[in-house]
Amino acid sequence: MVMPKIVYEDISNVDRTKAVASATEIIGKGWARRNYPSISLKDPIPWSLRNQQERSWNFYIHCWDMLDSLLKAYSETEEQHFLRPAIHVAEDWAEKHSDLSQPDMSPLAWYDMAVGLRAYRLAYIIDAGKAAGLLDPNLRDKFMASLEQHQAYLADDKNILFHNNHGYYQVAGQLAMGRRFAGELPAMAQALEQGRERLKVMLAQQFGKDGIHREHSPDYHRMVYDTLKAMIDSGLVEDADTIAFAETIERALSWFVLPNQHIVNFGDSDYRLMRRKPDEAERKWRTPEMRYAVSGGKVGQLPAEHVAVFPEGGYVAVRTPAPNAPQDFSKSSYLAQMAAFHSRTHKQADDLSFIWSDRGSDLLVDAGRYGYLGKAEQGSELWLDGHWYSDPNRVYCESTRAHNTLEFDGKNYPRKGVKPYGSALRRWVRDASGIVVVETECKHFRTLRRVRMLVFLPGKWLVAVDWFHDNAQQLHDAKQWFHLAPQLQLLLQGGGYLVSVPGSIEPLRAISLLQGPFASRPYLSEKKPVMQGWWSAKERDIVPSYAFCYELSRVSTGVFATLFSFSNSLATDTTWNKMNVSGRKAQFRWKDETGTHELRLERPESGDLGVSYSVR
Repeated sequence: MVMPKIVYEDISNVDRTKAVASATEIIGKGWARRNYPSISLKDPIPWSLRNQQERSWNFYIHCWDMLDSLLKAYSETEEQHFLRPAIHVAEDWAEKHSDLSQPDMSPLAWYDMAVGLRAYRLAYIIDAGKAAGLLDPNLRDKFMASLEQHQAYLADDKNILFHNNHGYYQVAGQLAMGRRFAGELPAMAQALEQGRERLKVMLAQQFGKDGIHREHSPDYHRMVYDTLKAMIDSGLVEDADTIAFAETIERALSWFVLPNQHIVNFGDSDYRLMRRKPDEAERKWRTPEMRYAVSGGKVGQLPAEHVAVFPEGGYVAVRTPAPNAPQDFSKSSYLAQMAAFHSRTHKQADDLSFIWSDRGSDLLVDAGRYGYLGKAEQGSELWLDGHWYSDPNRVYCESTRAHNTLEFDGKNYPRKGVKPYGSALRRWVRDASGIVVVETECKHFRTLRRVRMLVFLPGKWLVAVDWFHDNAQQLHDAKQWFHLAPQLQLLLQGGGYLVSVPGSIEPLRAISLLQGPFASRPYLSEKKPVMQGWWSAKERDIVPSYAFCYELSRVSTGVFATLFSFSNSLATDTTWNKMNVSGRKAQFRWKDETGTHELRLERPESGDLGVSYSVR
């Protein structure tokens, strides 16, 4: 009698087509994750947490991340040499961590997300191991007792992270073990029912109706969606409404794929490459918009609209084809702004920050996340400033000065002890000339009111207008920060800046449209007196990148208006340019080789934004 194949739920990021090669390498050479030490599965597994710098690594160990490729490889091939090491690791863990009173047990052993991830892997090991004849009755009983222990932990609502991405992995664990063993044990039937109901609650709490995940990080949006989609694809989720909403989530995600096919690294996002070959794109993604973005336009469909606004999530994205190369996705103009504070979860001090790519190059970038290294001591200055982690590189990446936003008095925007404001998007418009205007507004430090207007003509120029007013009439030193992609060079030229952009005939110039703000010196790879001029693409990696700012000193009301323009010459009429004291009306004039540009903006108390633009 031929036994049915035991299929592994595919809810992680290992490509099934590469699982066998990956598993073979892990068995032969050990398991390694990023810059952490390699682990041989033949040696004792380092379950203990040796220091706080290794929290992330220890978490992945207790998730049994090293087993994922092995289980996928066994699911594909049914070759037992892939399953045996996984059984060994599971047995070793169960022997050492089933008694929660044991001294020196790692705090990551029964950490919320780790329990869920480990549960679905353990459920598969039990199911597949029994079918393969690799589990004697005593070992199977030991594993089933451990699985029940996992469900006892997950059954308690106090242990479930309904408000962030960790909850999805907890639910995935419940669904996986419940589906496999609901007919065998009452605890597993409970797990299945709980998982189904909790998933609905989590989707409603963590996503807006516009499909945006509320953790301020597109890569976590991707991560959560990957898990949800995998649960759907594997049959763990069958609810029709959930499946329909999943497509809304994927379409939203498609807008955060840069022209170079990396994901926008707002918040705690890595600068992850999303590129896929056409067949891979069609296999992995459901929507034509996402297939188009990750394949670079080779498959799928270009969205009909060039602007996507997510009013509930607090994002806006603009992506327009290059006029001279409309079929070349990599040459698209792209602008995205993050304007949200939903909770402290993965929230950096980055209010109203934005990034910009154009003419085949990243231009203005987000600092990244660096990694979750070094735990900030409770009650410390760092902890009170809203930091969970103490590593200096991590602290910098979270800081206000590491983002394309305003900094007041050298302080970070508060995240601890303040009420999240939700979405800061107010109004937006795209006029007949193709100009996009986005208005955002929020408060800082209780008394500071701040309005940002991004005015964007794709492929040509961008104006960042910031108006602020302190209701208590306190005076502030303000800096309008900008951060260049690491491959770009910066030159201070007069009161403005010059950037050579690869692939662009014209350089990118930056200049203040107003008299008041003065240009800073360029900053690059500085660590003292504070860090400035750095960019992190991935965990534990940080490289120099130029930063600069315009500054105002000792003002209670102030305005910045910085123009970025691709041009060979640029001059501004600072005597004519102005914004009124209320920040409601503005007029700007500048001149380049194409003529004299006039831009007028109006933001009435109610109604639509007003924009008028001409070149003569």
